[in-house]
Amino acid sequence: MKRFLFTFIFSMVLISSSILIFQWMGFSTESAEESGTVEVNQSYSVTHKADRFLITQTVRFLSTVPERMTIEWPEGAEGYACSNNKGVDCLSKENGKFLLINVNNDSKEIIITYSLKQPPKSDVMLVKDWYPVLSSVATVQTDIQLTEKSFRNGKWIAGYQSSSHKKLDYIDYYFFDGKGEPSDLVWTIDEWNEKETSTGRVYSDGAGLDGIQEQLEGLGTFKGFLTVIISNKIKPHHSPHLIVLNEITGETRGDLMRSLLYQSYSSKDEDDWMKEFIAAILLKAPPYTSKSSWSYKEIVEGLSPPQLDKFRQRIDNERIQSVGAMKLDAIVESVTGFQTSFFTENDKGKENIPLVLITNKPIVFNKESVEFTYISYKQKEFIQFPEAVKGLGIEIKELQPGVFFASKNGNTFRFYVNEDYFIYNEENYGLLIKPVQTIGDSVYMDVHWFEKLFKVKVRRKTDSIQVLNET
Repeated sequence: MKRFLFTFIFSMVLISSSILIFQWMGFSTESAEESGTVEVNQSYSVTHKADRFLITQTVRFLSTVPERMTIEWPEGAEGYACSNNKGVDCLSKENGKFLLINVNNDSKEIIITYSLKQPPKSDVMLVKDWYPVLSSVATVQTDIQLTEKSFRNGKWIAGYQSSSHKKLDYIDYYFFDGKGEPSDLVWTIDEWNEKETSTGRVYSDGAGLDGIQEQLEGLGTFKGFLTVIISNKIKPHHSPHLIVLNEITGETRGDLMRSLLYQSYSSKDEDDWMKEFIAAILLKAPPYTSKSSWSYKEIVEGLSPPQLDKFRQRIDNERIQSVGAMKLDAIVESVTGFQTSFFTENDKGKENIPLVLITNKPIVFNKESVEFTYISYKQKEFIQFPEAVKGLGIEIKELQPGVFFASKNGNTFRFYVNEDYFIYNEENYGLLIKPVQTIGDSVYMDVHWFEKLFKVKVRRKTDSIQVLNET
């Protein structure tokens, strides 16, 4: 008996150790794959003359320089060029994409130049999305040196805490410095009231100054700094470093927290949508930009309320600082028990990929393993169709594209893909859902209706998905 217990305990320890090693290897692989991020500091020299901005961007790499990087230019950019410290051209174009190559690893520095046309002039002018985005790069620190040659009677504002202004004989010179990516910029001809706290700076052309100041002071536990402008002369605007409000509302505090939360995380510059997503999940409020809004919607609709709470707790409790697609996918998998590449796939391109959770467990039909896909989608579980019906030994054929016919024990079924009804014994049954639908690239059947119509039981066990005939 003692020998049996010793053998049993030893086996359990061995299995547990193997699982831990496997998980650690997976985490290490994930970290290695996402560690392709290169940290940089950036300096921008911006000259505003007439109706154009002439911009020189210096990128200083803090580690090994990637051999190739893509660069996405801001909309309307013209006259762009890039050179390394030896003056060698480092800009190329392949398959419609601009690439940076020939970067000298010795100096770890490149200089990018381009120009932009200013927005239509008004008393208050917002300049946003004015800088290029490089792949694989995470900006640690940014400084902006702005030389104003045309607008001598106004003032430029950025979102950073460090800000200075010198009015010279022929130019105005501004210097802004802060953490993270470049800040949006605002120019105003008006003299605004100004107040500052450790968390932010507030400008107002009327009321609301004290109210925002108090709210920012109440958010002193957050790391970061935020500039808030209260004015009716410009449309509301939300960004990581600078917010424009027309008035203070019940949502204002959440807006302030959203930007400060965003600043507390790091990511590749091209993946800033993930930081927006995390801030939205923690605040339980939809984000503003399209890609993060899509991800928020899919996660909220795809996870059950208990799973969503666990997802939120994992992000909050683990205090993830560096955000990556594989990390977020791993957290989804840990709280749902299903595999997914949702964030990874959406990170690769601009197309919105739906959240589909796929089981990694074998599917067993009456004790025989089969090669079907079993998924969770919008908090409902689906099995591959028509393969699952065939797996029951039932003949099913496609009468025409998207229309399937099957019969069992003298009963007939007619299914229409992506329709909210089916026909049973030539009688139409309307439903509140689509029992058979296209999800991703495949067709699936709602497991509830698969069980009900074909008299089977589907059981999710710890090691398999069991499909059994009812007795």
